[in-house]
Amino acid sequence: MYRDDGGRVQGFACCGPHPLTEGTFDLYWIAVDPDARRQGVGRALLSQVGTEVKARGGRLLMIETSGLPSYTPTREFYESCDCRREAVIRDFYAPGDDLVIFVKELSPRTD
Repeated sequence: MYRDDGGRVQGFACCGPHPLTEGTFDLYWIAVDPDARRQGVGRALLSQVGTEVKARGGRLLMIETSGLPSYTPTREFYESCDCRREAVIRDFYAPGDDLVIFVKELSPRTD
């Protein structure tokens, strides 16, 4: 899925079901044109992904990103969109580059 401003792509998102789970989906990629950042494009894309995933029976969206300082705005973005930091795997990508896993619950939990 993508958003455009009438001829220029502003952002792109890609998601799919996580194998061997019930209703868990992965957000593989979300990207926003640098000229369109901080204008709600990423938030709109993430909302659209949530709507699409729920329509496909999804209940949980998993998001993986880097722990490097340069990814701080990315992590802050996910936190501002009600995504919960669920786990950190140290030195996953490379020494000093952690994997940070976020989840976004799309339907209420049944505890």
